[in-house]
Amino acid sequence: MITVKLPEKAEKLLTAMAKASGRSTDQVATEAILEAIEDWQDAKIADERLGNDDGIRIPLEDVMRKLELREAEERRKKPAAE
Repeated sequence: MITVKLPEKAEKLLTAMAKASGRSTDQVATEAILEAIEDWQDAKIADERLGNDDGIRIPLEDVMRKLELREAEERRKKPAAE
């Protein structure tokens, strides 16, 4: 458990948001903190992936063509509905 001292304006806004959404201030604050942590984790993963970028790019048309071929193959493998 942690305690956070918020500036008065932020506390008023938090209270208003909680009231408007029918949640407690604890719920709103917890969700905001978890969202900030998830955003930070996503940014960290993106930075790591950019560091490992090999520069190879696949045109969207090629990806779409491969997906269409895969879907067509899957449809051929399924037995016809009776």
